Amino acid sequence: MIRKSLGPPRLSLFFLLLFLCASPAVAQDTAFRIDHTVSIQNPDAQLFHVVSEVKNIKQPQLELSLPTWSPGYYIIQNYAKNLVRFKITDASGKPLAQRMTRPQTWVVNTSGRDSIRVEFDYYATTLALQQAKISKDFAFFTGTELFLMAAGHRQSPSRVRYVIPQGWKIISALKATSDPMVFTAPDYDTLVDAPTEMGSFDLTTFEVEHKPHYFAAYPAGAFSPDQTKQFTAMLARIATTQSALFGGLPYEKYVYFYFFVPPDSGAVGMEHLNSHAVFAVTPATPSMQKLILVSSHEFFHLWNVKRIRPTGMWPYDYGRENPTPLLWVCEGFTNYYGNLSAHRAGLMSREDFLASQADVMNGLDTNPASAYISPADSSVMTWLTDQPVAFSVSYYQQGQNLGALLDLSIRHDTGGRASLDSIMVALYRDFYLQGRGYSTEDLIRLVNRVTGRNYHDFFNRYVWGVEVPPYNTIYNYAGYNAEKTATQVPSIGLSGTMVSSGILVSAIVPDSPAAQAGLAVNDIITEIDGQPATTALLMTAQIGQTLLLTVNRAGDIKQMSLTVGSREVSAYQITEMPQPTKEQLKIREGWLKVRG
Repeated sequence: MIRKSLGPPRLSLFFLLLFLCASPAVAQDTAFRIDHTVSIQNPDAQLFHVVSEVKNIKQPQLELSLPTWSPGYYIIQNYAKNLVRFKITDASGKPLAQRMTRPQTWVVNTSGRDSIRVEFDYYATTLALQQAKISKDFAFFTGTELFLMAAGHRQSPSRVRYVIPQGWKIISALKATSDPMVFTAPDYDTLVDAPTEMGSFDLTTFEVEHKPHYFAAYPAGAFSPDQTKQFTAMLARIATTQSALFGGLPYEKYVYFYFFVPPDSGAVGMEHLNSHAVFAVTPATPSMQKLILVSSHEFFHLWNVKRIRPTGMWPYDYGRENPTPLLWVCEGFTNYYGNLSAHRAGLMSREDFLASQADVMNGLDTNPASAYISPADSSVMTWLTDQPVAFSVSYYQQGQNLGALLDLSIRHDTGGRASLDSIMVALYRDFYLQGRGYSTEDLIRLVNRVTGRNYHDFFNRYVWGVEVPPYNTIYNYAGYNAEKTATQVPSIGLSGTMVSSGILVSAIVPDSPAAQAGLAVNDIITEIDGQPATTALLMTAQIGQTLLLTVNRAGDIKQMSLTVGSREVSAYQITEMPQPTKEQLKIREGWLKVRG
C-alpha cells in the first residue's frame, strides 16, 4: 500500500522542490532596489550624468534624499548645490511632480507605479576628500555626492554601472563584478562610503593576509616604481600590525587612493569603509615617513569610527549634523594608534614616537584655548563651520594626548595585563559586533571593568574638564620623565622676506637686538658678515654672536652691528629615568615593543 502510493507524491515533491529553489530568485527580483548609471559624456564639461532606476516600489509615495555631509569629514557640504537638471519620470518617461520637503530631500507620488527614474547632472569641479572632480584625464567622487537614499530602504542593494571615456580605467571601493564597468553594494551605507576613481593613474595590486589591496596613484608617473614598491611594503606592514590587534582584516578588498597633487580645498586624508584617500603633503618629493603616518592613521579608522562608533553616529544621519562628544576618541585615539602602529611595525623609532607625544603636549600647552575648551566640547564644536574658528583646540591633539595617558594608566593599574588595546578590542566586540554605538559612560565602564578602578574622576578632570593632566606621574609608570623644561634659544627680533637684493625688514620687536642695532622697517639687509644676506644666515646665528650687517635704507648704505640675544622657551620633553624599576621597564616594553 505504501509503495503503490509513492508515484504521485514524487511528482508533487519535484514541483515543490522546483518552487522552493526558484523562490529566492523570485524574491530578489521583486525586492526594492535602486540601480545607478554614472557617465562622463564630455570631461571638459565637468559633469557626472547620473541616472537612478528605482524598482519594485509598492508604496504610495517615496522620499529620496542626497546626503548633506560625508562621514569622516564633519562639516555640512550640501551636495545638492551642485545638481543640474534634476528630474523624476515614470517608466514611460512622463515627468512626475516632486516636492522638496527639506534641503536635499524630495517626495514623489508613486501610487500605482512600480518604478521611477531619477536623472540629473552633477558639477564636479573640486578635487578634495569630500568633493568631486572631473578633469581632462581624470575623475574622482565618493558616493555621498551622487547617490540618493530612499527612506525606509537603507538596507536595499544597489548596482552601479559606469560609462567612461575611451581609454580610461576605473577603480572603485565597491564590490567588482564580471563586468569591469559594474559594481555592487549590499546596502546604502556601503554604497555611499566608497570612492571611485577613473581616468589615467597608476594601479598596483598587492596582497595582505590573502586579500587584494590596490594602490592607486594620480597622476600617472608621479610615484616611481621603486617608491611604490617601498611604500606598498610599508602599507602591508601597517595592515598586518593593526589586523593583529583586532583579529583580522574586516573587508574583502582595500583601496588606497593617493593623489600627488595639492587638493583644491580641505584636509590631507579621509577614511572609508574599505579604503582611504590621501593627498601627499609634498607632491614633488613625498616623505615616506609622513605618508606612512597619515596612512596608518586612516587605516586604523577601519575599526575606530568606521565600525566602533559613538551613539551619536549610530546609525549615520546623512541629513543633518551628527554631533558627538567623542571625536577626541574617534580621531585622537586614531592619531595615537596611527603613530603607535607605525612604531610597532618597525616604521617609526621609539624616540620619534615619544617626540610625537611631546609635540602634542606642547601644542596643547601653548594654545590658550586649552584652558577653556574640553576634549568633549571641542568634539562637538567641529560642526560650527568649515572656516577657521576664532578660539578652538584640536580634539586630534587632545585625544592623542589622552590616549597615551589612559594606555599607561591602564597598564599601571593592571600590572601590564591590560592596556588601551584591551579597551579598543572590547569596544569592537561588545558594541560594533553587537550592532550598536557606545557612549562616554560605556567607555568609562569598560575602563573600570578592566582596571578595577573608578575612572570617573579622570574623565571629569581631563575629558569634560580642562585641567592639565599629571604628565610626569603617568609617564613615570613606564620609566619616563615628562617635564616642562626651559631652554634658551637665539633671538634677533625682526621679521622679513627675501627680495632680490636681500632681506626686506617688515617688522621690528621693540627693545630686541634688531631694534638695539638700529634696524627699521623697510630696511633691506644686503649682506651679513660680508656674504649675501639670506634668512638662513639669520636663523643659524648663535646666542652672543655679533653679526656685521650691510643695510640699504632708501638708497643710503649703512653698516650695523647686531649681537644675537636669547629668549626662554618652555617645552615638555619625554626622557628616560636614570634607574627605572623592573615594574616600570615591564610596562615600557609592553607599551613600546616592536611587533612587526
